[in-house]
Amino acid sequence: MGNARVRPSDIQIGQALKWDVCDSNGRLLLSKGHVISSDGQLDRLVRVGLYADAEALARTRAEVPAEPIKPPSVTATLAVARKKLDYLVGNVEQVIRQGVFLRGIEEITQHIDAACSHDQNVAMAMVLLRQEGRYATRHMINVATVVRLVARAMKMTKDREGSVVAAALTMNLAMADYQDELKQQAEPLTPTQRARLDRHPLEARELLLRAGVTDPVWLTAVEQHHEHFDGSGYPGRSRCIVEAQLLCLADVFCARIVPCAYRPAVASNVALRGILLERGKAFDPTVAAVFIKTLGIYPPGMLVRLVSGEVGVVLQQGSNAQQPAVATFISPQGTPTSLILRRDTSQDAYAIAAAIDPKSFSAYINMEAIWGATAAAHGPEAHSRAKHAVRVAAALSANAAVEQGCPGLAA
Repeated sequence: MGNARVRPSDIQIGQALKWDVCDSNGRLLLSKGHVISSDGQLDRLVRVGLYADAEALARTRAEVPAEPIKPPSVTATLAVARKKLDYLVGNVEQVIRQGVFLRGIEEITQHIDAACSHDQNVAMAMVLLRQEGRYATRHMINVATVVRLVARAMKMTKDREGSVVAAALTMNLAMADYQDELKQQAEPLTPTQRARLDRHPLEARELLLRAGVTDPVWLTAVEQHHEHFDGSGYPGRSRCIVEAQLLCLADVFCARIVPCAYRPAVASNVALRGILLERGKAFDPTVAAVFIKTLGIYPPGMLVRLVSGEVGVVLQQGSNAQQPAVATFISPQGTPTSLILRRDTSQDAYAIAAAIDPKSFSAYINMEAIWGATAAAHGPEAHSRAKHAVRVAAALSANAAVEQGCPGLAA
């Protein structure tokens, strides 16, 4: 039968295409399974003129249309987690006195787990592409996300996985303000600053004990998250537990991909290469190997340039570590494209030529246009949770002098 023109009603926003889509000349535009994420993107496609296999279109049109389901937004869920942690860290003494610190961390841990379980590609892309907000708390959320992904790959028990994620969320509890200051400092640390930095794992552990934490894995991972595999770290220059090793790896990786006053950011594959070089010294070789395999040589969210000259972002790992799926949004001529195009980098014409240096590319990446509704800025439930968290924070701030419980921290 050949191809037939696709109608706007044939495509459901936020749902995967059921057939390949071509232009009037038969050139493939979008592959089966691609998700059209917005009305604007659909309008642009319709204006171009879309065609699909006529028989496949007829079968689709004969189906009873299902009610569109809005998937939970991983992006919005992690944004809520950042807001909640920002409040807990900024008011740590108050929430410890009120006895609600542990419940708050448990809720944030659940947000991290839900986001990673729903779409680990979007969760990882959030780490690489969304660097707004307060650095100290954003960093801990990012580390917790990476830790959760790798801990699951390591087949940790659910309890130990929860412990190391909680440790990631609290590892810098005693130095959040100081960490924000140091990020802006270009000069080397003074001896006084170095001493203060060396103390922060022990100080964080003491805060956790005051908050009622009794979990030995959580406490030990926080205390040891700057210890090295060869015993050269701090504060105790001792060998550390596996969970602390994982926490140390994620901490280093997430720090290196973000710029600060004394050094530029590096591409995520460069950060991973550094970890590879340091295995056996700073990092346990076994843990480092699982870490690199889980994130991939080209993690989702990494910006790359293809042999074709197009610029895009890694969508997900492929069957070959060197050949991930990529969504391109800049043409070979250097201009933004009207369509997000999925490229198979196993094809010679679309092979990856180079990683994009983060300091040379500052454009905002619309994650929803690339990953669909699961990367929407505001999910159907997460948006209301975010507003609720802000209301709770405001209420607690207004009653900071009142010693009472905090039922509003629950989502």
